[in-house]
Amino acid sequence: MRVNVLRRYVLPLLIALPIGALLLYPQVLRCMYVRQSADFHRLAPGSETYVSRTATASQQAKLQQHVRVAHDRIHRFWGDRRGRATLIYCPIQADYEQYCAGGEGAGCSLGTPWGTSYLVLGPDGNNPDVIAHELCHDELFARLGWWRVKRQIPQWFNEGLALMVDYRFTNPAVWDKPDSLQQALSTAGEDDWVLFPQHPMLKLADLETTRDFFGGDSFHTMLAYQTAAEEVTRWLAVVGRPGVPALSNAMATGHEFSDTYRQLERAKRAARKRSK
Repeated sequence: MRVNVLRRYVLPLLIALPIGALLLYPQVLRCMYVRQSADFHRLAPGSETYVSRTATASQQAKLQQHVRVAHDRIHRFWGDRRGRATLIYCPIQADYEQYCAGGEGAGCSLGTPWGTSYLVLGPDGNNPDVIAHELCHDELFARLGWWRVKRQIPQWFNEGLALMVDYRFTNPAVWDKPDSLQQALSTAGEDDWVLFPQHPMLKLADLETTRDFFGGDSFHTMLAYQTAAEEVTRWLAVVGRPGVPALSNAMATGHEFSDTYRQLERAKRAARKRSK
């Protein structure tokens, strides 16, 4: 009886779910078959970066350089690099919209429950900051898996973490060159450090899900990014760069995000008090 139920109901459901998801999100299907597309080619032999044939030689050369810079930044931030996402570069907006739903922003990340992931770059995405930002999303995905990232990682942390390696919005002194922070602060005016308009901050509790974070208008999304960046910057200033892999390692072994996030901060503050 149990075997018949499995065959009749459970197995068809397991087959239908991924097929239905692909039909609902055709961008993922296109990403999956980019290797076979005549409109794209590998950036270099053995590379998992695919470039539209509309890209010029100059754009491709810059992309190679920018990918190397972004990979190095991710390696230093995380301590190593485990993400293996396929990167797709679309220098024309119409092509970008075919691979990234909505075609908004300079880049987007697509992950699947079965473990594959894709990073799509649009016309404004050929720079190391955009690439590092998307690679940071993929690094979290590679370490924790699709389900844990979707169900346990609040969106404000996912986005705030990616902003730490995205120097369009944060200063590398936050973690990359901390010794230069005080010098930079002493020589820069106050306005140089205001990256967003001043406005009452959003609550982290209101930015838990993707819909919470991106569901409002552009001003809400901008404030969401500001809130996420400021909170992760504050946390990172306490726990230090090693706190990032420490958090993901703890979660990979079954610990909850919120408890681990606070525990790492408490432990670091206690250690500093003991050393005084």
